[in-house]
Amino acid sequence: MRTTMAAVAAAGALLTGMAAASPALAAKSPPPIQLLCSQSLMGATLVNATQAGTFGFTVKATSPQGATATRAYSITVTAEPPDTLLCDAADNGGALVNGVCVLPGASLGQGYEAFIITSHESGGTFAIVSGSLPPGLSMPASYGAAGTIVAGTPTQQGTFTFTVKGTDGQGEPLQQAYSITVGPPPSLAVVLPAGGSTLHSGNVGVAYAQNFFLSGGVAPYTWSVASGQLPPGLALVTTDAPTDNNNQLAGTPATAGTFTFTMKVTDGAGHQATQQFSLTIAP
Repeated sequence: MRTTMAAVAAAGALLTGMAAASPALAAKSPPPIQLLCSQSLMGATLVNATQAGTFGFTVKATSPQGATATRAYSITVTAEPPDTLLCDAADNGGALVNGVCVLPGASLGQGYEAFIITSHESGGTFAIVSGSLPPGLSMPASYGAAGTIVAGTPTQQGTFTFTVKGTDGQGEPLQQAYSITVGPPPSLAVVLPAGGSTLHSGNVGVAYAQNFFLSGGVAPYTWSVASGQLPPGLALVTTDAPTDNNNQLAGTPATAGTFTFTMKVTDGAGHQATQQFSLTIAP
């Protein structure tokens, strides 16, 4: 039986009295000693009890002068509640609906993670015994005190229900049904860099690099010049293949001037977004 010493903190023995009389009190009798109840655990060691119940005992203390005192104490040991899989907004963002833990929703093509957490935080193992995760997501079989995580990039829309069954670190069984709904991806958009649509300036003969940024859509993404002219000496290069292609403007400018051009990004589903930029190259 897994139990905790729930009442240990309420019982501690304190021995009070005089170990030796001072010269001014040498002719007097030392005061009697007493055993007191204290909320503090002075020098106590906390352990895991192995049996539930209320246990009484009597403590006897003897001072160096031979005085004695006794006091009765009791400790109530209560069984720890069974380990459970938690499901609420505070723990994992879930909501229990008809016995199913509805985890936060996901979006197609966007990174996702959700947490499966136990109340005892003791670690253990999990397995999916029915249903399935959304394609593109996975869940480790073993977990630590913080629980396990469902993560990945969903590749299919829909609502997916699956049952997780496991055993915690103390051998207690765990089981819970979950569901994740994968919705459409957010609209593809070009995200402006910190400087806005006017890119940071460059100089003729000095190496230059500027990344382009996006949100939404579905990977892979490919950038291209829709209109206008890039500064001579600069070209689109890939720094994050195969997910984000031609995502950086880089090279060594060869001609001074202000250049205006429109960038287009196309996602894996064929959606497109555009944004005009300007870039000044100093002599």
